[in-house]
Amino acid sequence: MTAKLETVAEARPSILPTRPESHQRPTAEGLASWLSQIDVAVIEVDGDGRVIRMNTAAERLTACTMAEGRGAPIDEVVRVVTPDRSSEDEATGEREELSGSSLLPELFSLAGVGPDVGPEPQTALIARRDGELIRIRHTLGVMPTRGGGDSAPSPTRVLLFREITAAEENGRTERSDPLTHLLDRPSIIERIDVALREVRSTGASYALCYIDLDSFRLVNATCGHEAGDDLLQWVATRVNEVVGPNDAAGRIGGDEFALLLAGRGERDAERIAKELQLALLEFRFGWAEKTFSIGASIGLVMIGPQFERAADVLGAADYACRVAKENGRGRLQVYLDDDKMASSRRSMQWVASLQRHLSEGRLRLYAQGIYRLSMTDDSPHSVEGRSVRKPGAHFEVLVRQVDDEGRAVSPVGIIHAAEQSGLMHVIDRYVVRQALRMIGAMPPAALRRLDTCSINLSGVSLLREGLLDFLVEQLHRAQVPPSKICFEITETAALANLGEVLWFMQEIGAMGCRFAIDDFGSGHASYGYLESLPVDYVKIDGMFIRDLADNSLHRAIVESVQRIGATLGIKTVAEQVENELISNMLRDMGIHYAQGWHFAKPRPLLDICNELREGT
Repeated sequence: MTAKLETVAEARPSILPTRPESHQRPTAEGLASWLSQIDVAVIEVDGDGRVIRMNTAAERLTACTMAEGRGAPIDEVVRVVTPDRSSEDEATGEREELSGSSLLPELFSLAGVGPDVGPEPQTALIARRDGELIRIRHTLGVMPTRGGGDSAPSPTRVLLFREITAAEENGRTERSDPLTHLLDRPSIIERIDVALREVRSTGASYALCYIDLDSFRLVNATCGHEAGDDLLQWVATRVNEVVGPNDAAGRIGGDEFALLLAGRGERDAERIAKELQLALLEFRFGWAEKTFSIGASIGLVMIGPQFERAADVLGAADYACRVAKENGRGRLQVYLDDDKMASSRRSMQWVASLQRHLSEGRLRLYAQGIYRLSMTDDSPHSVEGRSVRKPGAHFEVLVRQVDDEGRAVSPVGIIHAAEQSGLMHVIDRYVVRQALRMIGAMPPAALRRLDTCSINLSGVSLLREGLLDFLVEQLHRAQVPPSKICFEITETAALANLGEVLWFMQEIGAMGCRFAIDDFGSGHASYGYLESLPVDYVKIDGMFIRDLADNSLHRAIVESVQRIGATLGIKTVAEQVENELISNMLRDMGIHYAQGWHFAKPRPLLDICNELREGT
């Protein structure tokens, strides 16, 4: 069969891919190997119209194995159906019975003609053995027999066909990236779609590698776009070197490539990815007397039926690639579809949407009032020794996320993701900038009614270079008296970075800003460090407050914090106060302030600023 098929293959270039170039005629074994790897289906038919043999691609597209198909009529293996009879009846919603047509008349009309003569490629709708309908492009040929005379066997016919992609059906042929000549992103997605269908219908094995260059932006920024283009072309050449006849490679982003590997298990796919990674790592890119090490992070995903769309496969590979980058770049990460990775992926998706939330104004500032309990407090807002519940006089700025329906909801997901990814400073600076802008827009009379606005700073922000300059600039720009601002730092962050926190408090405190230690007691540390920090407030963690009435140990802790605060001249604030009983207990203990839903729920900061303007 192989010697005969070589002639047919050469006669049908529009259907078959090109064989590797060679100056010698391929051996039968070599051609057989090539035909078994190509993604074009080949079926040989005898003089009676029965299947003699078929290659792997034919088995895949027809959902019929060689053992099942051998000796069967071609029309039972490749069942051509009338397209307009494959649709559902609009009135009844029932699928009409498929009507078929035969390939035999067309096949046998070729008898006696040479392999270079035959019909142009045609399209057809066929019904696979599993009932799925696919559209194919096919052509036909005759394989002449060797020898001659009356005793020579009858020539056999060959059917060559491949599945038509969704892009071709929509009138779009596969396109290549003009710079690298690899497939472009839409074409790669089409290939992944086809692979996903094959995985579901036949259990075929496919893997996708998502390749992200680690040094491209440095080359581009240092040497210019011409150097960057040269680097991309070189990388494309390396990628092409590992592409097999059924594989596909494409450029899917500025410095991102995709490699779709067909018929590969996970171990084989990993080997290929590592070989490519090593080739990139060993390369030294030179430009204008500069030399760069070029590496790549690669995410690898095995395509399975759990993925619904090509975009899901590409997203999984992209995610694995980002994990590889976070683990130190130049690494390979296999996508694992387990709960841990899924949770991490959701977290990273929140991070990816952080900038979008900020730019669309979907993070809103809220505030919750902090109310006086102590009758001995010398605050200007005390009134004849009574508890003062004046909204806005003292409050903590909080953040709420606006969901798709316009509701303000807890930002716990995006806050956690930002903390885990080291991007909490982005949210911190956004809050500082917006809060100071809103307070600074109030008239002088309203500012005089404001006692304290507390703003949280994370441990990440405290360690980030430029925080002090940023705060000074924002205070100056908003024209807010620094004495009105109190920065809250959690006890955990303060203990972890005691030296940096002390320096920061001294510097910004010199301007008049005040400080609070938040969640005090949660770090289970001694109180000794308070003596070294210029703290104005200690906010007692809500875990000690919520069950104050029933937990004697928590009562003792709160009382001890009050005594230490009184000794050091630090005012105390109780968090998460939820009822009048606990409020009264705290007042009797000598706690100065309380915060919680018993007094007020968080409200938009703009509303509180408006109330301060109106003096209500």
